[in-house]
Amino acid sequence: MSQVIEEVKAFLAGSQETLSLPPMDPHTRKGVHELSHKLGIKSKSIGGGDQRRPVLYRTKKTSYNEREFEQVIVMIKRRFGRQPSFKADSRKNRQGQKGPKGPKGSKPLGRSGGGAFSYHEGEVIGASAPELGTENRGRAMMEKMGWSTGTPLGASDNQGILHPVSQTMKKSRAGLGQE
Repeated sequence: MSQVIEEVKAFLAGSQETLSLPPMDPHTRKGVHELSHKLGIKSKSIGGGDQRRPVLYRTKKTSYNEREFEQVIVMIKRRFGRQPSFKADSRKNRQGQKGPKGPKGSKPLGRSGGGAFSYHEGEVIGASAPELGTENRGRAMMEKMGWSTGTPLGASDNQGILHPVSQTMKKSRAGLGQE
């Protein structure tokens, strides 16, 4: 996503009328469309399948303001920085076809919810989460009790833990200890 952001920045600073980006997955493509909308750029996806790509078009509203651009980038990275695994993908069987459907074949069976995602098997939950900022209430409370960055949790005479306990996603139905 950072490479795409650099290309959009160069497009805004330059005088090109259109910018054709390389093929990308639907999640990243949606992020590009939202980014272009916030910046006053018209966007459209062309192609099909693995070759579907966004094309950006300069409009009368398109202008480049460094401060505004950085604010939009922060918002987009917050929303689209991580690649989710959408629940709709988990309904596909091994041949890549959709699973069983409900009455009249209208909707797939299972919970319906827009935009929900889940972690992949073996993925560490929260691994890409940033460190808590100094304005965080929990961190402020810990610092009032004497904790500081780099010191272990626990009593001063006890070494405690230096790194947080990691939680790995387990989706398979095999019991604990099974790989």
